Amino acid sequence: MDQKYQHRGAQIRLHDVSPLTWDSCAEWIDLCASLHLPPLDLLVVPRHEGGPADRGAGLPRDFVKKLLKLKEQGCGLWVHGWTHRADVDEAEFAGMDAVRVADRARRALLDWKAAGLPKPDGFCPPCWKMTSSAVGRLFKLGFPEVDLRFGVASPGKMKWSPVLSSWGGESRFAGLWNRSLLLQRRIFSPLSLRVALHPQDLSGSARRPMENVLASLL
Repeated sequence: MDQKYQHRGAQIRLHDVSPLTWDSCAEWIDLCASLHLPPLDLLVVPRHEGGPADRGAGLPRDFVKKLLKLKEQGCGLWVHGWTHRADVDEAEFAGMDAVRVADRARRALLDWKAAGLPKPDGFCPPCWKMTSSAVGRLFKLGFPEVDLRFGVASPGKMKWSPVLSSWGGESRFAGLWNRSLLLQRRIFSPLSLRVALHPQDLSGSARRPMENVLASLL
């Protein structure tokens, strides 16, 4: 397509970026580029492929080179949790107090710096689940913005913004939710919104609806 991106109020963010998910992430990146959409914000999980004590966990050099190249092309680089894993599901910070959240975010930032990546553009808790009392602590760590379920926080300010995201899983409700994404896009059209892509969307019921949402931004 040679159409140009028109909807300047939308931000496209690719979640769960890691060596573990890279093939699917690259497919989303290539699709957005083919639609002439603006560079994505990449939400990177520093230890998605290994837990805190696993040897070799972190960001391999070849993966970091890919991130740096995309950064040069205009992509944003955000820290997306530390491992993206919790005891029950992937909502890493759900149920944690602000101190524990800040400690894990600090560890993620140490991995980030050790990999040679530039200062992150922001922080997004996995599944957007995190106690609100932790936001101020994240700012103290140096994160300029925090991506939340209902908007984007920066020091002293909150920008309310709807997010279009797949439900997750393949239940009947998830299928209904995913099919409603284009309708949600139309409802929220007057507002500044965020489009959240996930690697797993490519192989589930969310793929076509998310592709339609991206096409609607042209």
